[in-house]
Amino acid sequence: MGDPAIGRLNHAGYRHKQHCTAVLVAPNAALTATHCLQGLDPREAHLLLGYDRGTWQEHLRPSAAHDLGRDLTMICLSQDARATPLILSPEPPASGETLIASGYGSPSVHRLRQEACKVTGVRAEETFRLDCRLAPGNSGGPLLRHSDKGDAVVGIASASNQTESLAVVIAAARNRSLCPK
Repeated sequence: MGDPAIGRLNHAGYRHKQHCTAVLVAPNAALTATHCLQGLDPREAHLLLGYDRGTWQEHLRPSAAHDLGRDLTMICLSQDARATPLILSPEPPASGETLIASGYGSPSVHRLRQEACKVTGVRAEETFRLDCRLAPGNSGGPLLRHSDKGDAVVGIASASNQTESLAVVIAAARNRSLCPK
């Protein structure tokens, strides 16, 4: 079963079909990578929270999207989610720290995959590198820090090559309320 606060963000059109990952951070807002919605109308996307092999716990529609810079976008939802949002970490990642990457990447695009990745470098508290390759579909997925208080979102997956990945620090999303109640 998928995580109720992490979802597959689907978009289909006449000439394309694609998906990314998104994470619920407020009852009416989710974060994803900006490139996941580039050139698309966010209102035509579908956020399937708790998605797992063709079933989901909630189906929500975006009403708007706000580019926060550095390949980070806040999606406003047309209605509040029932799922409990994940908290945003007040602390940026640290070099050497192990985080959990969660997403709907290839080849298991219908199952939420989680992978432990080590932070190999942080750039000006804006982006950070990971020692793992995240497959297509993981973009927009959260990088999670486990603690006694639960999981906290530290960053959002942005890009990958054959040996490492790049993530965006969620600092731009903290203390922002772009989605009206």
